[in-house]
Amino acid sequence: MDQNNKKTIKFDRPLCGMLAVNKPKGMISKDVSRWIEKRIGRQKLGHVGTLDPMAEGVLCLLFGGATRLQDHLLDLPKTYEFDMKLGVETDTCDMDGVVTAEADASMVTRQNIEGVLDQFRGAIRQIPPVYSAIKFKGRPLYDYARKNQGDQVPLEDLARTVVVESLEMLNFETGVATFRARCSKGTYIRSLIRDLARAAGTIGTLSRLVRTEASGANLSTCVTLEGIEKALEDTPENFAKLLLPPEDLALGLPVWQAVHHDCLSRLKKGQTVSVTADSWLANLKNNIVHGSAGNADAIQVLLLDDRGHAFGLGETKMAEGGRFLITLKRGLS
Repeated sequence: MDQNNKKTIKFDRPLCGMLAVNKPKGMISKDVSRWIEKRIGRQKLGHVGTLDPMAEGVLCLLFGGATRLQDHLLDLPKTYEFDMKLGVETDTCDMDGVVTAEADASMVTRQNIEGVLDQFRGAIRQIPPVYSAIKFKGRPLYDYARKNQGDQVPLEDLARTVVVESLEMLNFETGVATFRARCSKGTYIRSLIRDLARAAGTIGTLSRLVRTEASGANLSTCVTLEGIEKALEDTPENFAKLLLPPEDLALGLPVWQAVHHDCLSRLKKGQTVSVTADSWLANLKNNIVHGSAGNADAIQVLLLDDRGHAFGLGETKMAEGGRFLITLKRGLS
């Protein structure tokens, strides 16, 4: 699309949903948002998590009311494939940084590395890289690093526990090892590489990173920037069709449908509705409810209208007599 002669794009309805983008190398996450806004105009738009410039792969963008689902999507595990270059360390823990140490890693074997992988599976304590967005005294760490003030940051005190659900080596050649890891939010692959190499008796840094899964989306289903451009060249609605609606997102929440107009109307007005246990169970669209069908504590639920479209996040709680109280907490429009 010629950006010098672009027309104002108008959509039939407000955009609401998630767009899974295959982010190319060289862009930061905000660059992707700005790239899209230049083509469709200002939108209520946010991204789920971030990717460094050298990283590529799954980056999920939320439009409209779907931005209110960001926290739930951030909590989902992520999968990465990445390369570790042995014998070098940098200040950023990746190849975009300045080399701070070098070592002869020619004697390091696949067995050396596989022998320490168990140390990095499950719950592990991880010190973040100084070039990261974690804040100390209100400032992101990368700000300290860029101003040569990294020695003012107590990185040990900022260590956090993350969970590496799986970690496997896919390939090993002299000087380079390739891995796949599935991990919790907050995991720094750069730190994982640094610590893994040291445990194996050498040093290493991240040389390639591809996120293959995030927010319930897989790389195989992501759209490229070229694909977005092509959709916009056809019709605005073709772009809108690329968005996954809130009701189709993997939020890990129970989903309940208000099939009766009166119930739906009252919920949208912010009123609490009371339904029988039979009605609650009959209109429950999945079984992601901890414990029995009810719970003494309120649980979050995604609410659908009579057409099956998500209209808000609610809470439900079992009341006396086995009835369920349902309340809309956040609308998605």
